[in-house]
Amino acid sequence: MTTVSKNEYYTKTVTDYTHEGMGVIKVEHYPIFVPDVLVGEEIEVKVLKANKKFGFGKLINVIEPAKNRIEPPCPYYFQCGGCQIQTLDYTEQRVFKKGTMDKSINRMAQLNQTVNDTIGMETPMYYRNKSQIPVKFNDGKVEMGFYKPRSHDIVDIHHCLIQKEIHNDLMVFIKELLNDEKVSIYDEAKHQGLLRHVIIRSNNDDSEVQIAFVTNGRKNVFGGINQAITEHFPMVTSIVQNVNTEKTNVIFGNKTNILYGQDYITDTLLGKKFRIRARSFYQVNHEQTEKLYKEALEAADLKGDETIIDTYCGIGTIGLCASDKAERIIGIEVVDSAVEDAKENAELNGVENADYHLGKSEEVMKKLVSQGVKPDVVFVDPPRKGCHPEFLEALAEVKPQKIIYVSCNPSTLQRDLKYLNAQGYDVSPVTPVDMFPQTNHVEGVVALELMK
Repeated sequence: MTTVSKNEYYTKTVTDYTHEGMGVIKVEHYPIFVPDVLVGEEIEVKVLKANKKFGFGKLINVIEPAKNRIEPPCPYYFQCGGCQIQTLDYTEQRVFKKGTMDKSINRMAQLNQTVNDTIGMETPMYYRNKSQIPVKFNDGKVEMGFYKPRSHDIVDIHHCLIQKEIHNDLMVFIKELLNDEKVSIYDEAKHQGLLRHVIIRSNNDDSEVQIAFVTNGRKNVFGGINQAITEHFPMVTSIVQNVNTEKTNVIFGNKTNILYGQDYITDTLLGKKFRIRARSFYQVNHEQTEKLYKEALEAADLKGDETIIDTYCGIGTIGLCASDKAERIIGIEVVDSAVEDAKENAELNGVENADYHLGKSEEVMKKLVSQGVKPDVVFVDPPRKGCHPEFLEALAEVKPQKIIYVSCNPSTLQRDLKYLNAQGYDVSPVTPVDMFPQTNHVEGVVALELMK
């Protein structure tokens, strides 16, 4: 039974990190989680909350700072929930992310597997090619920025260090236009008002930028705003309006109308072109995505005669990047618009050995196998919740020689690897990839091979 209570003060040394990037101190054997501290630091902490098994603390004073501690470069860091680990220098961030992966793979799943060093980014700032910016009317003016941690209060931001500079410029410019034009702003509590979110997307060299206005209703009040944007920012080639009238935290609705230009922008990834629409899933860090996909393709070690099934395939990115190195690509995706996008992207690149199927990966894959398809390699790139149990069962039943798993969540990765290992798959060393510098998120790539 712990003797730790709320409002008590302790001086302790930080011994570890949680997967969220908080430091861990221990009072006897009782862990207390403290944000914005580094392993090895001696700190003074005030206990804010004490549960049965663990507590949360607030940093009062750093008595002995770690050599890797830095002053967060972002002035909004302590209010905004977008970044969690800016007090760590970039070397320590990569160490933390390797540690997160190691704990999941070896402590939780007990797979006793090597975790490679985190593949980092050359300049770990200004990388996000997609910004989802909530809009609020407060004290007589429009605010745009990002949410405070665990709340729907907006921090009004003028410059974000992890979104691309063109996004910062457009965010400030659009905010001024919204104030000047007195555009009706959505009120979440009352479910009234028009503009809910502004989404900005850009391709790698910023030669094409898309803006999406997400509105509560179909009213189009953006004529003058669109004209001003396109005059000042000629790289804006697409402006769309997405209609979402639901009382929900989900950003996008089902209906999108073109207000200017095309309904897509085009980007290049490992030499392949992709059309990206407002609701397309597309990785937000171009430089690191290329490294991630190269790692996945190297792990697949393709000889040119393979049949690949690309599950959770989205708009076809990873499969199309592999299409020159394999005999056949079969993509499976549950979102119908993504399947259409994948087909369009295959055509755009002159890829003739890829075809796409709409449906749940577990159902479509088993159906294909019953029709005589024998996959040599299956690419798996699921959402944060990991693979559906039925999909894992289908994989074990289909028994491809090789599975390449790309994960955005170490905790669901370890769960799925543990299951597949028990089904007869050898797990290779895991490579963490830092797709989101300054945040606690880490991606990983791992190859699994059917044991002889």
